[in-house]
Amino acid sequence: MPVTIGSKTFRTRQDAIAHCQSILHREQLETEVEGEDEEFVRSLLNLRVDKIREIGARTVVRFWRKKHRHNTPCFFAELSDGSLLDFSFMKAIDTL
Repeated sequence: MPVTIGSKTFRTRQDAIAHCQSILHREQLETEVEGEDEEFVRSLLNLRVDKIREIGARTVVRFWRKKHRHNTPCFFAELSDGSLLDFSFMKAIDTL
């Protein structure tokens, strides 16, 4: 069954997961996600209504590849107040 995230459509859920992993591992941790990848990661975040609610009136300044507290690579949104918000691409895909 096709999966659409933002402007990208994938043949399967596994293809969408593979794309997320490729973005996460394209560069080293502690690097900013930029360009088309940034647009895609923003679409992933927008799937997480709970995280959008958590952002509230703040805005997303940029996205990062960082190590999560569970010692795994993860996407983080840097918010306008300087805080970082982590979010799981797997949980985002699970919303579809």
